[in-house]
Order: sequence, then structure tokens, then C-alpha cells
Amino acid sequence: MTPKEELIQAIERSSDETVDALLKVLKTLQLQRSPEFMPSNQCQVEGVSKRLYHKQGILVIETGSLKDFDINKFIGDLREERIQDQIEQEISSDWETMLQS
Repeated sequence: MTPKEELIQAIERSSDETVDALLKVLKTLQLQRSPEFMPSNQCQVEGVSKRLYHKQGILVIETGSLKDFDINKFIGDLREERIQDQIEQEISSDWETMLQS
């Protein structure tokens, strides 16, 4: 049995939540490996931050000048960006659900 066939069988036996999580992982992996989505070998990490991306397989965080760099403020800013992105995604998802009803 090929790995693809094993995966298909495992998916058929899995819950919808597991399949959704697996699908998100597969989509992320495909984006990371797809040259059309990686100009100059860069790929933004989906749903995280515009300053966080992959470059040639390495996770990169753009910080700007390191003079007087405050790591705690930087991490706080990244967290805030992520929270805002998640809120926007939830609102968008709620609107799509309401419009489909």
C-alpha cells in the first residue's frame, strides 16, 4: 500500500476536526514548497505577521535597526498583530456564515 493510499484510509477513519487540521497543515506545507508563492525564496508565514517569513527554509523575523531594540516590545507587537489578524478572520468567517444562511 502506498503512503497516499494509507493517508486516504486514515482520513476516511478520522473525525472532521482532524481532517480540517490535517488539511491546514498540508496547505501550509504546499505553500512553503511552491515556487510561485515564494518570490526570491521567501514565503510569509500565514496568519502570523508581515514581518515573519521563511527564506530558503529558515524562519526570518524582520526587526529593522537593532540599535535600542526592545525584544519585549517587539514580541508584544507581534502578538498584537496576530490577535488582530485572528479577530479579523473570525469576523470575516462570521459574516460568510451569516451570508450563506
